[in-house]
Amino acid sequence: MPRQPFNTRWAQGVESEDNLNTFKDPGDVRISTGWEGGQDKDAPPAGHENYWHNRVDSALQGVERQGVMIWHPQAIYGLGSPCYASDGNYYESLDAGNVGHNPISTSGFWRYVGPSFFSGFDPGDLKMVAHNKIPPAGWLKCNGAVILQASYPSLFSAIGTIWNTGGESNLQFRLPDYRGVFVRGFSDGSAIDAGRVFGNRQLDEFRRHLHTSAADNGGNTTFSNLGYKNSSGGMGGGVIRSSTTNTDESGGSETRPINNTANYWIKY
Repeated sequence: MPRQPFNTRWAQGVESEDNLNTFKDPGDVRISTGWEGGQDKDAPPAGHENYWHNRVDSALQGVERQGVMIWHPQAIYGLGSPCYASDGNYYESLDAGNVGHNPISTSGFWRYVGPSFFSGFDPGDLKMVAHNKIPPAGWLKCNGAVILQASYPSLFSAIGTIWNTGGESNLQFRLPDYRGVFVRGFSDGSAIDAGRVFGNRQLDEFRRHLHTSAADNGGNTTFSNLGYKNSSGGMGGGVIRSSTTNTDESGGSETRPINNTANYWIKY
């Protein structure tokens, strides 16, 4: 049966651990063992019970609203454990016994996830967007910028110096630059684009080929559909009689398919 939603916490107002001050005698074994269950056993005072009910209800409502519990300084977070911080963002623990390290103000213990915990992206993942706006927190444009390793440790751990082109210090690394280019799947051992080094930029070219020609009865080479320039600079007919003859130029500054624009972002 699904849990009923609440607008306010149960036992609201019993929110301080000061309610447990009367139960902090180091000699009381219940401080470590807790209370035993059952009506004939030692029951907690009403104030103590309300306090813990309030804590549990708050945690459950946090899961309902954020999908992840709010970070608490006394909670023990295992490796990969998530939390929701007071800055409105989600974090993932990088330590097996992560206690007391606020994800907002400490480094090395948390991986920043972003405003949505269930985005499904890891550092180094790409996202294509159909606009040219500034990326939100957690994302950078793939524009070849040089950034500090210490500022983006998770991204540096993922991509390293693969996209460095020169001029970076040993404290920096470079983002991939996808501006104005097409992205191609890595060969990774296949026969297509074999021998390619990952991260290496490939210049444009067209595949080597021949233009087939025919010969007339007099042994002269002819082009049935292509015009050409003769040695005097004028347009010729169907027979090429000069070794300096070239076909007419056509086309633009590059070879490209029909395309449209998009931006690539990278998760950090």
